[in-house]
Order: sequence, then structure tokens, then C-alpha cells
Amino acid sequence: MSYLLDANVIINWLKGRPGAASLIDGLARRQEVVAVNAVAIAEVYSGVAEGDVPRTQGVLEAFEYWTIDEATARLAGQYRYRYARLGTPLSVTDMLMAAHTITRGATLVTGNVRDFPMPELRLLRLP
Repeated sequence: MSYLLDANVIINWLKGRPGAASLIDGLARRQEVVAVNAVAIAEVYSGVAEGDVPRTQGVLEAFEYWTIDEATARLAGQYRYRYARLGTPLSVTDMLMAAHTITRGATLVTGNVRDFPMPELRLLRLP
């Protein structure tokens, strides 16, 4: 199975929070595919001080990198449109994460499960 990490999981790991570390370590021990994408990387770096960039870069390089394609972007937009019409506004970044996870047949690892209401999306909650 493969897993896409939401930025909050990576941030928690960088801050040394044990739940994130044990979750990621457990996936690695089981030799699961653990990936990041441009959305997660941008969100992580939006809170990284200059002095922490080398460490952050080293952590992110440990994961597989998945590129977001046009089909994923289209699905993200469709999700955002659909849920806005249902009275649930969702962010573009979260919809990109959800759509990317679905198009890759993966599971999204996140601490913010409420941001991802799609029933077809497999989620693994950050402990």
C-alpha cells in the first residue's frame, strides 16, 4: 500500500512529536511507499526558519515524490465545487491532497480528517 503525507504530519514529525514519528517509522518498517507532493512541501516550508532548511530538506528527501498531474487538478476542482454547493467550503490545497491520494490509489495520512469529507478517500489519522 502507499501513503501520501499531509503537511501536518511532516510538521509534527519535525517538531519531534512522538505520534508522528511512530506512525512514519511504522510505515517505513513495513516497507510501505510513503510519499509527499508539491502541496505538502510548500505547506511545510511556509513555516520553516532559514536555519532549519537543511534538516527539513533532508527529511523530505527521505520520501518518494509524486507529481500532481492535470487529472488530479481537475478532480480537486470538482471536489471543491461539489462540497461548496453542499455548504462545506474546502481549501484548494486540501482538495489537491485528497484528489492526489485518490488518483494514486493511496491512503492520506493526516491529523485533520475533518478537512477531507469524501467517503471514497482512505484516511489514516495521525495519532
